[in-house]
Amino acid sequence: MGESEPFFSESILLAACKLSGSVYISGRDDLSYVRTDIGNTAIFAFRGSLDPHLFTYTATKYGECQIKNIGCFECLKDGNNHPASVHQGALTQFLYISNNSSVQEEACLDYERGKTVVFTGHSMGAAIALLVTLWMLDKQPRPGRPKSVFCITFGFPLIGDEILARAVRRKRWADQFCHVVLGSDIFSRILLVPSMYVCEPLEALLPYWKRSMQRVRDFMDSTEKPTEETLPLNVDGIDKFVSTVFQDCAAVVNYSSAAIVSPNNLLMAAVKHLVKLSPYRPFGHYVFCSRSGGIWIDNHFAVLPILYYALQTSDVNLEDFILGHVGYGHVLPNALQDIVKLNELSDIPLSEAGSIYQDKKMATQLEALGLGIQNCRARLSLRAAGQVMKQQRATVSKLEDDIKVKIKKAINELEKYRSHCVISGIGYYDAFKIKQRRELDFKANLHRLELAGCWDKIKQMIWVSQDSVDKFIYKNELPDDFQCREEWIRLGTHYRLLVEPLDIANYYRLGYNEDSTGHYLVNGRPRRYKILQKWLEDNEENNQLIPQTTGTDQPTKFTRDSCFWAYVEEISCLMHNNNLRDDDKSNVMVKSKCREFEERVGRLIDSNGLCMEELLTGESTFKIVVKWLWKHMTPQQKAGSPFGTFIDRHPELIQ
Repeated sequence: MGESEPFFSESILLAACKLSGSVYISGRDDLSYVRTDIGNTAIFAFRGSLDPHLFTYTATKYGECQIKNIGCFECLKDGNNHPASVHQGALTQFLYISNNSSVQEEACLDYERGKTVVFTGHSMGAAIALLVTLWMLDKQPRPGRPKSVFCITFGFPLIGDEILARAVRRKRWADQFCHVVLGSDIFSRILLVPSMYVCEPLEALLPYWKRSMQRVRDFMDSTEKPTEETLPLNVDGIDKFVSTVFQDCAAVVNYSSAAIVSPNNLLMAAVKHLVKLSPYRPFGHYVFCSRSGGIWIDNHFAVLPILYYALQTSDVNLEDFILGHVGYGHVLPNALQDIVKLNELSDIPLSEAGSIYQDKKMATQLEALGLGIQNCRARLSLRAAGQVMKQQRATVSKLEDDIKVKIKKAINELEKYRSHCVISGIGYYDAFKIKQRRELDFKANLHRLELAGCWDKIKQMIWVSQDSVDKFIYKNELPDDFQCREEWIRLGTHYRLLVEPLDIANYYRLGYNEDSTGHYLVNGRPRRYKILQKWLEDNEENNQLIPQTTGTDQPTKFTRDSCFWAYVEEISCLMHNNNLRDDDKSNVMVKSKCREFEERVGRLIDSNGLCMEELLTGESTFKIVVKWLWKHMTPQQKAGSPFGTFIDRHPELIQ
C-alpha cells in the first residue's frame, strides 16, 4: 500500500474491519481508540458514540455545521472563502478525541518514523476517523513528502458538504480515503435524510446497533452470520423507516444527477434555493459490497446514485436493511474475493444486446447490487457520471494542445517586448503606460488581451459567476484538482507576474482611478489574477514555482508581487494631491499609506523579491515616488526606513 497504489490491500482492509469491531469489546460508551501494527503500518480504530441525540437534536435540518473557529481545517474552504460544513455530531466527537487523547501525537510520531498510518472506524467511529485523517493530512510537516496517511471507513461514507469534498479532491487527498459500504446498510445513507424524519426509529435502532456490535466482535474471523436479538422495530416500523430513507435518497440523487449533466440550468439553481436537500457529498474511493462480491469505484459523481439504487436489490428483506449495518465483519471476507474495479462508466451497457461485450464478473457484481441491466435508470446515472469524467479528460487534453500553446506563444512575445524596453532605457511598465512607440506597444496590447481571453476561458470552465463579481459557483468542466497541477500553477504565475503590471499601467493611463471605479486594487483587479494567485497560495509545496525564463535561479526575474505597481501608483496619486505638511490633518491618511508602502517594499527587499532592472531603468514611476518619500522624511524617519539601506545600495534612486 502506498502512493502508487491508491487502493488498500485485502489484508489491511480486513485488519481495519476487525479492529473497528474490537473497539466495542468493553461495552463502554466513552469515545476512545485502539491501535495495532501490521509490518510498517500502524492502524488506529475509533469507537464513536451512537447516542441518538447526535441525530435527533440538531440545529440544522440535516445536522451539518460549518467548520470555523476551532483552530484547524482552515484550508477547507471554497473560492468564496466559505468554510466547509460537516456533521455536527461527528465534529463534536472529533474535538473530544483531540482534546482528551494522545492519538494525534502518537500518529504523528509514527508518521515521522516512516510508518504508514491508517485511521479507521465503524459507524460514528468512521466519522471520527475521517476528521482525524483530514487533520493529519493538513498538518503534515513535510508537504512535499509522499502521502502515507490513509483512512478506511465502514458504514459511514459521507461526512461533509460539497465544499469539503471539492477541497479534498483539489488537494489531491482523495486517494487517501476508502469507504466500505454494504449495499443493504440503511444507516450508511442516513445523512441524506432530514434528522426530524428519522428521530423515532433512530431512538430504537442506535442502541440496538451498539449492542449488536458488541456481540459481532466474536465473529470477525468467521464468515457465518451471528445470531441477532429481536429487532427493536416491527415490520411496519421498519417499512416506514426504509421508505423515508428511499424517498429522500431519491430526491438527492435526482437533483445531483441533473446538476451534473447541466450545471448551468437555471431551473436547477432555483430548486436548490427553494428546496433544501442534504448537503453531504462524497470523496475518495468507494467499495460497495454484497454477499457475492463488490465493486470498487473512484468516480465521485457515481457514488450517490449507487447509494440509492443499491438499496433496491430484489433479494433483500426489510430486516436486512437494519442488520446490514452490523454485518461488515462477516460479509467483507467473502466480498473481497470478488471485487471488480469500475473504470469507464460511460461504456456500461444499457441493454441485453450491449451486455454481451461486458465482463461477466462485472455484470454479476453489478446485478448483486441492484445495478443490473433491468435497472435502466441506475445504468443511465452511472453512464452520465462516467461521461462527465470522460469529458473532463477531453477538455484538459484540449487545453494542453490548444490554449496552453497560445498562452506560451503570447508570453514569449511579451518577454521580447519587455527586453526591448529595457534595452531602450525605460522599464516596460512605464513604457506601456506612456505608449510612445505605437507599433510595439500596440502589438504588446494585443498579446495582453489575447492572454486575458485565454485565462478567462479557463476560468469560465471552472466557475460560473453569480450576481456579485466576488461570488461564484463551481462547474464540472475541469477536474477539481486542475488548479493543483504544477505546470498550470507555473504558467499562471508566469502570466500573472509578467502581464498584470501591464494591466495596471493601462488602468492608470486611461484614468480609471479618477472616476467612480477608484484605485486598481479596490475595484479594478480582474478576477483571473485573484484566482491564479490563490492557486499558488493554496499549494504551499509549489510556492517556489516562480518562472525563470532565463534558465537561471535568479529570484528577481520578476517582482514577486504582481500588484506592486498598483501600490506605487496609489502613492503617486497621493504625491500629486498632497504636500505632506505636518500641520495638515488631512495628511494623516497619506502618511499612513506611505508607511504601509514602505513596509511592503521592505518585505520585498528582505525576501529579494524586487526586480531591480525594472525599477531602476530610466526615470521610472517607482524612482519618482521614492525620491518624493525620501525628500519628505525627517532624519529620524530616514534612519528607521527600509529605504535607507536600499538607497545606500542603489543611490541612483534619489539622483
